[in-house]
Amino acid sequence: MLKVLIIDDDDIVRLVQGKLLQNSNFTKEPIKFKRASEAVEYLNSASNEHHYLLMLDINMPIMNGWEFLDEIEKMTIKENVYVLMVSSSIDYNDKEKAKKYNKIINFIEKPITSKNCEQLKELPILKPFFPQPN
Repeated sequence: MLKVLIIDDDDIVRLVQGKLLQNSNFTKEPIKFKRASEAVEYLNSASNEHHYLLMLDINMPIMNGWEFLDEIEKMTIKENVYVLMVSSSIDYNDKEKAKKYNKIINFIEKPITSKNCEQLKELPILKPFFPQPN
């Protein structure tokens, strides 16, 4: 089972991304976090039986997306975690830095769209979680 987490300090972004993911049949109930530290706590107690797709913002107060990625590397469930960077940053350096993290499966500029959701479902690492209708 794939659980989808939205980690973003912007209330509107979390609301809109959540609705878009539901309307695109990507997930029935995304789990939302305003602070990255809350998501760290959640994942530290999460089950190895599930897989987790994290829709992670880069620029957040207290713990930013890069610091959060460093925390993932310390987790026992890190093999079951996939990260989608979702950022308003158009900085080339952010995209290059993202390539250095093997947990990051894609980098999408905000806002995400239903087309992004459909493309994500086709990524080899996520495709098994979205069975094709016969």
